[in-house]
Amino acid sequence: MGTRYRALRTISTIFKVLGWVILILGILGACGASALMVLGGGTYMGLGGPGGGGDAGLVYGLVLGVVVFIVMIVTVGIYALILIAASEGINVFLDIEENTREMAGRLAQRGTPVPPPPGQ
Repeated sequence: MGTRYRALRTISTIFKVLGWVILILGILGACGASALMVLGGGTYMGLGGPGGGGDAGLVYGLVLGVVVFIVMIVTVGIYALILIAASEGINVFLDIEENTREMAGRLAQRGTPVPPPPGQ
């Protein structure tokens, strides 16, 4: 017997690849976005106003960069985890179907009658 449910296997593979691609690109994007926030904070020198806070722009840029990095990493991680878990879930159902079909074939070879489905 050939492989069954090729479309589901293809969808599972696509989900897994997309999950890893999103994770990698998301990590790179989070690093880039936070670096821009930190480096861009230097353009706001003197943000504290007259009388002090000359380096406030750097502090704000650093804090904002860290916050953006954490939020992006968590969000991208959740999206990637959902896609990879969906891929694994499809594979679990396909494995259950394959094992059930194999066991029914073995029982038929032994001469053991396969019980009818419930309700019949």
